[in-house]
Amino acid sequence: MREVRIYQMDAFTHIPFGGNPAGVVPEADGLTAEEMQKIAREMNCSETAFVMKSDKPGADLRVRFFTPTEEIDLCGHATISTFVVLGMEERFGSKLPQTVVQETNVGLLPVTISRDGEGRIQAFMTQASPAFKPCEVSRADAANLLGLQEQDIDPNLPIGLAYTGLWDLFVPINGLEPFARMQPDLAGISALNKTMGVASTHCYSLSTATPQAHLHTRDFSPAVGIPEDPATGTANGALGAFLLHHGVFVPERENVRLLVEQGFEIDRPSYLHVVVDGEPRSPRTVRVGGTAVAVLQGVMRF
Repeated sequence: MREVRIYQMDAFTHIPFGGNPAGVVPEADGLTAEEMQKIAREMNCSETAFVMKSDKPGADLRVRFFTPTEEIDLCGHATISTFVVLGMEERFGSKLPQTVVQETNVGLLPVTISRDGEGRIQAFMTQASPAFKPCEVSRADAANLLGLQEQDIDPNLPIGLAYTGLWDLFVPINGLEPFARMQPDLAGISALNKTMGVASTHCYSLSTATPQAHLHTRDFSPAVGIPEDPATGTANGALGAFLLHHGVFVPERENVRLLVEQGFEIDRPSYLHVVVDGEPRSPRTVRVGGTAVAVLQGVMRF
């Protein structure tokens, strides 16, 4: 019988049962892809991360990410959870801050482990270089998929596709109130996302429930087995780059710093910090960060 140490973390929050749950296996060397998939299905979090040695020059370790149904290239909240765990375990020593390079399926990505103003361990991940594509989704089609009216889709903000490790479809919502009325057609969203080659349909608004926040979001990812994600690191990073690209936000001193709130409609409030470096309409690098809290720690036997 094998034993594997495992955590369940709530990411982008310091409060248990908030944020976005992720599984973390901090010592996954020797596990097969089939075993990782079975562990992810057993954990049944939206993603589970597996940490192993890397033989890639310049990398300190390798991380693989699995949903309950498939492997994906990158996951923001599972990355934050992973490096908070490694910080808790002092994998790289007790001195913070420090930057570690992870090998992922999208390349080598740095992660900085530090402490926030309250002394909690936090992590900031650098995402893949931003990319953008237009799309032919109309406001009427988007509204129909979300169970909304066309006037609920903000005509003054862009619909489109962006990438910082995963492609996502971004849909602007006119104010906060429509978020609570959404009745998403998950089968329709899944079919559209698969056709477009995107991980999620990510809804956003400049109206927020928290005065300090800049964006309110809701994320539907049924194409990768996640009906709704409470805190989506990759998508919110891509959203920051997308909005700088379209001129919605203008960098000051060559960056835009955003606080994004998510998960409110499903009672898992989350806060994600997004930093986009670049020139007006030309984002260069994207970092997403936050803290995480352990709600479960144990051993899986199989």
